[in-house]
Amino acid sequence: MIRKIDEKACVGCGICEMICPGDVIVMDDSGKARVKYPQDCWTCFSCELSCPVKAVDVHPFRKARPMAW
Repeated sequence: MIRKIDEKACVGCGICEMICPGDVIVMDDSGKARVKYPQDCWTCFSCELSCPVKAVDVHPFRKARPMAW
């Protein structure tokens, strides 16, 4: 799940919006990226890895995972 998008660091390039497979990120009226549908995040890290200024922070887990043993 996307933890946050740093609005001060975001340059409004729109790469995160274009690359998101879940259509979770949108560009707002000020030209900055924001999370519109956080519950739909696939935690694929595409937005975080593609952000040129590292403004996107994705939490590694959506919820607690059960122990494997």
